[in-house]
Amino acid sequence: MNLETVGNEGGGASSASTLVPVLDVQALSKSFNGVRALQGVNLQINPGEVHGLLGANGCGKSTLIKILAGFYQAEGGRIHVNGREIALPLGPRGLRQQGVAFVHQDLGLVPDSTVLEHLALDFYGANSLFKRINWASERNRATELLNRFEVDVDPSAMVDTLSPVQRAMVAVVRAVGDQESEGQELSGSKLLVLDEPTVFLPSEQVDLLLTLLQKLKERGDSVLLVSHDLDEVLASTDRVTVLRDGQLIGSRNTKQSTRADVVEMILGLREVQTARSTFVNASDVKTLLSADNISGERVRDLSFELRAGEVLGVTGLAGSGFEELPELLFGARPLRAGSVTVAEEEMRHASPAKLMSRQVVLIPADRKADGAAQGLTMVENLSLPFVSDHGRGWKIGWQKLRVQAQAICQRLNVVPPNVELTFGNLSGGNQQKALIGKWLETKPEVMLLNEPTQGVDIGARREIFKLIRATVSNGVAVLCATSDYEQLVEMADRVIILSNGRLNGELVGSEITKDSLAASVYSKGAT
Repeated sequence: MNLETVGNEGGGASSASTLVPVLDVQALSKSFNGVRALQGVNLQINPGEVHGLLGANGCGKSTLIKILAGFYQAEGGRIHVNGREIALPLGPRGLRQQGVAFVHQDLGLVPDSTVLEHLALDFYGANSLFKRINWASERNRATELLNRFEVDVDPSAMVDTLSPVQRAMVAVVRAVGDQESEGQELSGSKLLVLDEPTVFLPSEQVDLLLTLLQKLKERGDSVLLVSHDLDEVLASTDRVTVLRDGQLIGSRNTKQSTRADVVEMILGLREVQTARSTFVNASDVKTLLSADNISGERVRDLSFELRAGEVLGVTGLAGSGFEELPELLFGARPLRAGSVTVAEEEMRHASPAKLMSRQVVLIPADRKADGAAQGLTMVENLSLPFVSDHGRGWKIGWQKLRVQAQAICQRLNVVPPNVELTFGNLSGGNQQKALIGKWLETKPEVMLLNEPTQGVDIGARREIFKLIRATVSNGVAVLCATSDYEQLVEMADRVIILSNGRLNGELVGSEITKDSLAASVYSKGAT
């Protein structure tokens, strides 16, 4: 089987070779400071097709999408939309005027605005800058759009009151409405580009968004789905295209491809199963952290022990309390009842500073908002826990801190290893490796991880798994809260399942499978 061959067959409506592609990208190239980000990349998306774009962090996916959206200018290549060549360079609106709409990872929604305001302002911004808004008419239009795609959201609802999946669906509906207002005079299929739309969604809500994409396909539109979640892409697309190191590796019919085939295209090697832990859940293993009947905003009367050399997984449905637990244990959220014991010291109102002084560290779920200062350099971010150790008076010893930061980057294979780069310019996987490396440098005894591989590609994910297993082999205790069952199967020695904030089950060792996790999470239990 030749994995480097581009295949355009298959995929429902996309199977007919006579169809004109809704998007045809040919030999697109782009460089940054002399480094090739894209090298002659081709991408073809057919009418009525859901098409996946895959690749490891730094492969060129984001660069390609930003060229199509008008953020970057291509240095070479050609772009056709519905058979019509679009002149390069693209303007700041990218391909929006050609019926191509974009939903980026942050969704672009304003929390203190209503759903109606988002839909109306997009429409009026596209048609007339000075035209007075007819709110009654816009409410009818918004309601029609939401009903058309069976999105059960009140147009008058504030965005910050919506669930994550409702926000994502509103962003998709807004993009469809924008397509209709931008491309009213254009013939041919429309294309919706979704860049990591499910990265912050609980696993049980992902299917709701993917169902919405199928509704777009049924009406003849096309979707380009950019995602790190390989299983999600394989389950919901007709074809996939893979980039590696800025080059096209190939396109394949999804139904004729196995997971191993696609992993080999992404990484250049076959997927290797992570070895299971040999941790023995014995009573004589030292307990490093314990919770005694703790309660928070969602967690209720929860007790458990976390032992040296163990990975304890925590999962449940969205809102069950598993997402709250790491911050509750770390003192970042207040305990309403109960106590946490660390190093034989019982704490009822501990602060993050006190927990850190007891060698407990937290890797938060949202690394952009809570894990790092995106506008600071790598050395500034990686040095934050150590500034007081390398300074005299008001003077900071930056030279020693640079050496330390460079050592962290080299040890964890952070790419590029330039510590003077702005942290926000790194890919998601490299940001996460750098954050984990920073806190490992403090020699913790307990690590609290909240969705540690969220938005991370399969290569970086594998490296993070190895790093965590190496960490626990040195006696560190790890608590990992996640909705990713595959992650728990590969990493966890034990898993506790929460329901309505309470303990609803526990799985140990070989009992931990995707099926058993799903059954436990959805079973009726504690109330």
